[in-house]
Amino acid sequence: MKSLMLVFGTTEIVLVSVFGMLALIIFLYYCFVPFKLFLNALFAGCYIPSFKLLNLKNRKLNVKDIVSAYILAKKSNKKLTLNQIETLIKGGGNASNVINAINLAEKSNLNLDYNLASAIELSSKDVLKCVNEAIVSKVVEVTDIRGFARDNQEVIVGCKFSVKLKLDKYLTGLGLDDLKNNVQAWIMENISKSVGSSDILSEPNKALLSNLDFSVVAKKSMYDLIDINILSVDLGRNLNAENEIKNAEKEKIYAQIEAEKRKNAEEVREIQMRSKTEEMKGEVLKAEAEVPQAISQAIKEGRFSVMDYYKLMNLQADTALRKAIISDNKNSFSDDDEGDLF
Repeated sequence: MKSLMLVFGTTEIVLVSVFGMLALIIFLYYCFVPFKLFLNALFAGCYIPSFKLLNLKNRKLNVKDIVSAYILAKKSNKKLTLNQIETLIKGGGNASNVINAINLAEKSNLNLDYNLASAIELSSKDVLKCVNEAIVSKVVEVTDIRGFARDNQEVIVGCKFSVKLKLDKYLTGLGLDDLKNNVQAWIMENISKSVGSSDILSEPNKALLSNLDFSVVAKKSMYDLIDINILSVDLGRNLNAENEIKNAEKEKIYAQIEAEKRKNAEEVREIQMRSKTEEMKGEVLKAEAEVPQAISQAIKEGRFSVMDYYKLMNLQADTALRKAIISDNKNSFSDDDEGDLF
């Protein structure tokens, strides 16, 4: 009897020890497993094995975001796996935003699968904003578009246009700046084809937008061009007037050059005349210097007497006196004339 009690006591001890060990192991296991997230997924009808949650936690991933996105995918009837969501989050994307963007695109009859949505999310970091731009049109303004009409009048145009994002062209299409450049180039070409600026001022939309093909302008763009309107038309430079001003300035410069040439020629002639006058004065002085020598030589040779020399001197003095008297008379006459004037 005692031996039987000892056997039952040993068995109970072993069983209690085993169950206690199992309970301890389970307790320690769930201490490391994000048990709250496990229960959240379980009660949401999205069973996730605990070892997968433990694996995600050990790899230092954001388990909460992964579980939230997985629950959202299941409730939205999206056939996504934990590995797909994990890959997106590891790349820096927001899986919940991607799923919400897919749901929003489906409600708006837009084609957007998970792979494209994930790629847009990873490239733009905001796939929801891109889907909204694909649903609601966006207005863009372009100002200061300048071109010259055929009458050489500069026309300055401002316009606005509406666009919607094409999700399937987001990764390969050109951006909004390129679409602006295309619209600007098209309007500039139409300005250059216009006969006169008056046609553009009277009917700007007809003159500048009548032949605009939306599909051609936005062919390589990630946006669809919805509509376009001219906001303002102003006039700028007038090349004809500028050319006339430039020609007048050129003629003025040519006239100044010709006048300067004539002035320089007159100055040259004046200098030449002065030079000739100085030469003649030099010759006169030279001739006058030779007179005394000739008189002296004539006296020595007996061809000219001393009395003839004195007569010559008297004649010169008499001539000088006459000139002085004539000069004084002229001055007195001029003074009398000035007095009569007053």
